Amino acid sequence: MPTKNDGEPYNRINASELMNLIINDNPKIIDVREEHEFDSGHIKSSNLIPLHQIEEWVTKNNIKEKIIFVCQMGVRSALACEISSAYGVDEDFLFNLEGGMNEWITNGFEVE
Repeated sequence: MPTKNDGEPYNRINASELMNLIINDNPKIIDVREEHEFDSGHIKSSNLIPLHQIEEWVTKNNIKEKIIFVCQMGVRSALACEISSAYGVDEDFLFNLEGGMNEWITNGFEVE
């Protein structure tokens, strides 16, 4: 079950929880790493939007669905959640993959 820390405008999700969401809900997964990182291995259904482009992406989209932000360790993706929240995205739609791709791979989940 996703967790939320006081003061954070997003939810934290672990790799197993994300896998369950992928199976049951088909969430939108946004990988905020750089292209070379994404190309080295990413979650199959994820879309690449590097962190430096998140502000522009958020302002062009009316986000009303679960968005899971992913990076290598969970730091840049947390920042993407913060940026999205600052632009008015409801915290109920914002999720950060804790531990990022490192956690995903450690848990043995498929990368593409």
